[in-house]
Amino acid sequence: MEEKFLQTEKVYTISELNSVIKNLLREEFPDYIWVCGEIQDLRERKDKPHIYFKLVQKHPELDEIIAQIKAIIFEEVKNKIFLRLKEASPQFELKNNIEVKVLCKVEFFAKRGEMRLFVFDIDPFYTLGKLAQAKARIIENLKRKGLLEKNKQLEFPLLPLRIGLITSFDSAAYHDFINELKVSNYGFKIFLYNSYMQGKFVEQDVTKAIDFFNQTSLVDVIVITRGGGSTADLSWFDNEKIAETIANSSIPVLSALGHQINTTVCDLVAHTSLKTPTKVAQFLVEKIENFKNEVEYLGEQIMDKAKFYLERENKDLKAKAVRFDSLISHYFLTHHTQLTEIEERCLSNTRYILASAKNEVRQIKRLLNIHLDNFFKKVYNLVDSLQTKLNLLDPKNILKRGYSITFKGKKAVKDASLLKEKDKVRTVFFKGEIEAEVKRINEEGD
Repeated sequence: MEEKFLQTEKVYTISELNSVIKNLLREEFPDYIWVCGEIQDLRERKDKPHIYFKLVQKHPELDEIIAQIKAIIFEEVKNKIFLRLKEASPQFELKNNIEVKVLCKVEFFAKRGEMRLFVFDIDPFYTLGKLAQAKARIIENLKRKGLLEKNKQLEFPLLPLRIGLITSFDSAAYHDFINELKVSNYGFKIFLYNSYMQGKFVEQDVTKAIDFFNQTSLVDVIVITRGGGSTADLSWFDNEKIAETIANSSIPVLSALGHQINTTVCDLVAHTSLKTPTKVAQFLVEKIENFKNEVEYLGEQIMDKAKFYLERENKDLKAKAVRFDSLISHYFLTHHTQLTEIEERCLSNTRYILASAKNEVRQIKRLLNIHLDNFFKKVYNLVDSLQTKLNLLDPKNILKRGYSITFKGKKAVKDASLLKEKDKVRTVFFKGEIEAEVKRINEEGD
């Protein structure tokens, strides 16, 4: 069996095989055909006349490529295709990751063994329709989950001075936004999260930025902004995950994606949507100005009310003062006689009290004179008696009668037993003193 197979097998050269494949493809696809797929690896350069890209087919549920083919738009049809796209939508451009329907011919290059599509036309309405369908599906899902109005229900801060800015650093949108805030001279504080604003990293960057600002509580509002772009550029913000993150943000989110006509899903779920970075900056400045004006207005109202109440109270006090003065005058007029009687009674009582007190003082003075004389006589007699006793007890008077005092050191000796032989003693007489040494001690005193 194997031997028969080997004998009957026809052997092709590569060029023969490729020629057969080419002929078969021409027979199968003799005319133009429509092919749909997603654009990838788009290469359009000023120094190259043609446009090269791939058309890919992705798995309906997974983000995986299951088939792909190379395609080319030649220079001679390029301008016609671009004109057609512009007529369909002024902002429509060929971009990576958008699905298109192209009119093309299938060509096989036998020399290289490579198949390619030659594109002659593009149906823009197919792409726009696909984008619209995807957008409508996302909006419906958001409505069903109750997320479309969730962020709008947040109370907008009175003083949105701390701003979480999500944009591409050093982009035109960044500078437009920052410069507009600087002109206002208000104390805005900007926290920038540098993010891709187009391409496959948009979803990842923007959702991370929103989550970051919500976790840190650094800002009063979040602003997502970018410069102008095509419909394809803006389609990055027709993204369900970004929309859900915006809706679930506990901080109000402002979108300003730089477009005048189209509204993205992110615009729909944001607390407030504006057209350009400049517009959203002006909106924030206006909020601050409104707050300042409101404060000034309330201040004026408070001053006016205070002035009104002060004037009213002042008038009331003046009226009360006049009335009080009138009442006092009336009281004194009506009670003049009574007050005169009271005055006379007070004066009479005062005179009586003073006279009584004067008599009492005189009586006390007379008694004091009598008793003081007796008291001082007794004191003088007592002093004389004490003086006599002191004179009798004076040691000098005792010594004068022939007595003497013996000292050992500074102490008087009253008992001979306190002395010892050879002790030095000092004996004081009425006149003079001697020093002696103890020779013998007689304790009996005989």
